[in-house]
Amino acid sequence: MEEKESQSIEDNLPMVNYIMLHRIYDMLTIMANNADPEKTAKMIEYHEQGFLLGPAPSFTPPDEEPVNQDA
Repeated sequence: MEEKESQSIEDNLPMVNYIMLHRIYDMLTIMANNADPEKTAKMIEYHEQGFLLGPAPSFTPPDEEPVNQDA
């Protein structure tokens, strides 16, 4: 099977998102390192171990089905 050559940025959106998130992470790390290098080093260590330090996702699906207004 022959691999298709990418023609536009839309063909590579997952990679674009991956790169941009890493760039944002890098910039935030630089800023945090300026504020408190010790805490930043500890945060980076946790990230390397696979931990996320933020809150758990807050999305919860609704408990009830939406009421159909057309009926």
